[in-house]
Amino acid sequence: MSPQAATKVETYWQAWSDSLALLLSQLAAGEWHVEAEADTAAVPDGCSAIACVRITAEGGLAGGQCFSFAAADVAALLGIFLGEGISLAGELDATQKEALEELMRQWAGLAASALKPDFGEVTLQVAMESPGHAATGAARLLRASDGPRSIAAAMDLDDALLNALTRPEADAQPESKAESGPEAKPESLPPSVTPPQPDQVSPRIEELLRQGNLELLMDVELAVMLRFGSRQATLREVLDLATGAVLELDREIQEPVDLVLNGRVIARGEVVVVDGNYGLRVIEVASPQQRVNSL
Repeated sequence: MSPQAATKVETYWQAWSDSLALLLSQLAAGEWHVEAEADTAAVPDGCSAIACVRITAEGGLAGGQCFSFAAADVAALLGIFLGEGISLAGELDATQKEALEELMRQWAGLAASALKPDFGEVTLQVAMESPGHAATGAARLLRASDGPRSIAAAMDLDDALLNALTRPEADAQPESKAESGPEAKPESLPPSVTPPQPDQVSPRIEELLRQGNLELLMDVELAVMLRFGSRQATLREVLDLATGAVLELDREIQEPVDLVLNGRVIARGEVVVVDGNYGLRVIEVASPQQRVNSL
């Protein structure tokens, strides 16, 4: 591996390490530090026994990677994320898997922003994977700590992603260079805002964008809604609903709420009261192009 390629790989590891430190510092209201250990022998044998999350990269980089977690590390992560003690017995249940997925989405969002200066726009897709993933030579053990607490995550790159990181700069340029026009990659979103896919823009909207006639749609009324949270409920729970019943959602009261357009989160903010009506004070928002993509 050339010195330049090795530097790019180190930059990639560092972006994920810094993003994890930032995420944990935000969630736990403390100062976390993360180190990436190059010694793959330090990856615990049981690291993939409880949970494995696959993240697929597209855009400036293409390929995939897996994060594997030991039971104690998953419990610690979910405890910080959910703000409560977590006890794991065997496999993760559906709620715990959803929480881990959402946590990884937020981490991936921060990582995408950290990767942008060196690799251009990178879209990261998160999905749970069956435990048992075997680590390769391109693996690091990320160790996060705030002093009294320590959390480890094994990060393993597949061959496609490793090749994308180590190929010559001239070969990488077509995928990472900035584009213009209606097919350009969307700007980076806040970590909690789900990036819409460009192919979801209707042909008519795309044509108006090309012609520069989007002004024609400016007076069209759109239905937007606030989403305070969600939860899974069994059919029995739904049928047993009655006046006075209380359903607990998956979001704490101090967390921002989502502003949703056509099923896509376009902004997040704080609930306020305006002349006796509910309102939203926006604290993070998608770019204009991404909001158009939600039409």
